[in-house]
Amino acid sequence: MKNRLHTSTSIRRHVLKLGLLAQVLILTACGGGGDSGSAAPEPAPLPVPPLSAECQPGSVAKLVQEATPLPGRNTEIALLACSGKSLSSLSWRQSAGAALNPLSARSQAITVAPAVGQAYRFELSYQDGQGSNFSHSVQLEAKAAASDTAVSLRGEPSVLAGGRSSVRVTSDQMSEADWAQATILWRQLDGPTVDLGDTHAPRVVFTAPQTAQDAMLRLQATITLPNGSQLSGQFNLLVQAPPPGVPAEPLFPANDPVSRVYPYLPQGPFASALDECIYNPRLSNSNLCTLGKLPLLGQASGGQVPTVEQVMQRVLVSNDWMGEVFERFLREQDPHADYRRMLASVTAIVIGGRVRPSFYWNATGAIYLDASNLWLTPEQRDTVSESPDPRSNNGAALNYASPWRYVKNNQHAYNSLAREPRLGRPLDEAVYSLGSLLYHELTHAADFMPPRLHAGLPTDKRVYQAGPARGLSQNLYEQYPFYSRELQGLAKVLSFGATPTALQISYLPTDIAHFFSMDRVSDDYAYSVPDGQAFSREDAAMLLEETMMQLRYGVLRDYAVTNKLAEGALSADLIVTWGQRGRIGEAAIKPRAKLVLAEAMPWIDAALVDTLAPPLALRPGQSWGANLDQAALAAGKARPLSAQQRLNEREQTTRELRSR
Repeated sequence: MKNRLHTSTSIRRHVLKLGLLAQVLILTACGGGGDSGSAAPEPAPLPVPPLSAECQPGSVAKLVQEATPLPGRNTEIALLACSGKSLSSLSWRQSAGAALNPLSARSQAITVAPAVGQAYRFELSYQDGQGSNFSHSVQLEAKAAASDTAVSLRGEPSVLAGGRSSVRVTSDQMSEADWAQATILWRQLDGPTVDLGDTHAPRVVFTAPQTAQDAMLRLQATITLPNGSQLSGQFNLLVQAPPPGVPAEPLFPANDPVSRVYPYLPQGPFASALDECIYNPRLSNSNLCTLGKLPLLGQASGGQVPTVEQVMQRVLVSNDWMGEVFERFLREQDPHADYRRMLASVTAIVIGGRVRPSFYWNATGAIYLDASNLWLTPEQRDTVSESPDPRSNNGAALNYASPWRYVKNNQHAYNSLAREPRLGRPLDEAVYSLGSLLYHELTHAADFMPPRLHAGLPTDKRVYQAGPARGLSQNLYEQYPFYSRELQGLAKVLSFGATPTALQISYLPTDIAHFFSMDRVSDDYAYSVPDGQAFSREDAAMLLEETMMQLRYGVLRDYAVTNKLAEGALSADLIVTWGQRGRIGEAAIKPRAKLVLAEAMPWIDAALVDTLAPPLALRPGQSWGANLDQAALAAGKARPLSAQQRLNEREQTTRELRSR
């Protein structure tokens, strides 16, 4: 499915089955009683030598940077923990030179592009595992002349071992035609061995190798043009070792590991609890935090609408810009306070460049948001991994597709941007993707922690223990169930990666259209029911998401059943068998939407659902692309898509159509 839902590994997080582990620690003394004499004095600790490029006896960390960085090209500077050491509270503060933008100035590695002849200095500060503070000045200067054969490599400069990452090659010297004809080759120059996957694409996506201590991974990309000339560049990626004390069965397992985040407000009142309770590799089923340690936002706000300041006290990010954009969004794009009210049901908001897809988890009570919905500048976009949704290839054997999109005034509600040229976007162009994501994930939060209960929640319970015996999803299932067992079975394939049966593979688009159109859900993701569960939680989330996008923004949702998406094809060229624009306005679906709205957003009059526009039938036999402009079809003329619209569909195909 799309970005805003639970993965097959995330859905299982809804119901936590905790085993009780009893540990008895017995301290024994060998050799009988009596005093054996005075203990030998402990050796004096080694003095910490000055920070250098090598770990020496007593060293806490070492600094790795390029000796001769090229002007205008990426160069990485990394602080690596020495063996047996750990680092925290990192800060890179520029104190000399024209302003650079490291973007990840609170991580162990930064990437910048210095100008020729400029001398730069960063003040680096950090703590070791014992809480001792250290500081060091880091010098940087690009003395060499700009190279005509150099390109830039861009990505997040650090990753935890086992995490998914990506690096992309870019060049301001190459035109679109150059890229189309160029040959690209990636190779690893140094560091622990890693499988780079497709080494002939503009970017590589890979899983960071496992390592027992911090290590540098050096990559090179070489571009060969048709005339034989070559451009090349390098990227130095810090692979961070897991912290000490990771349990044998962590809450976030090896196939879905945590990524590096930190409290956006380091001095905030909940900073320590956020560090400990939300996205920590040391978390397990046995040490989850109680609501006394980290209460819901609604508990802390005393039943009042949380302020933006209170929300930001609960934010963890992998880069500062993510918190900055999220704060702007709340201040500028939440006039009805919908998001702040709904955020009252969470303990925390994680925004990460490697969170994919977004999800809510009642183990921690937090929502985890994919930062691809927030970036505004190409530099911010560089820090967001291009790793695909892990469900991207689910259902490849099925013989139909079910594309969707948000539209406004017969146009895509929001545009996608190509990687080249490197362009930014204003905040209001991110509103629809981020808004729909928040409505969806926060419906899950309200399902487990409805607003009506916040005032009386026990502080000695964990989130999954403190919620109601039955939430809105169960009420929806019991009062207005869906019917199609065929589509529920297919959801096991699409959402959870089950192997399709011969019967499921045989279904044609006409069969799927019949199953779906006769039911009363708004999207086939509503049929996702995890093994061992009796009802869907995605049903309610899809209903509220589509309802609120139309009520607040006048944005309608297209959904269709089409022929199968061929390898390398574009969703715009799929042929519609059946589809609707604004299915949420169906008479049979409106009562279901009312129930969800009344329970998840009680400050809104559920009768507003009756004002939703009736659905508009998409034209069967026409392409999915032609069905975008319904006004043109009504006038008897199918309008071809513009280059931008085809890009929108290509991005939709890559990111969302098959990520179900």
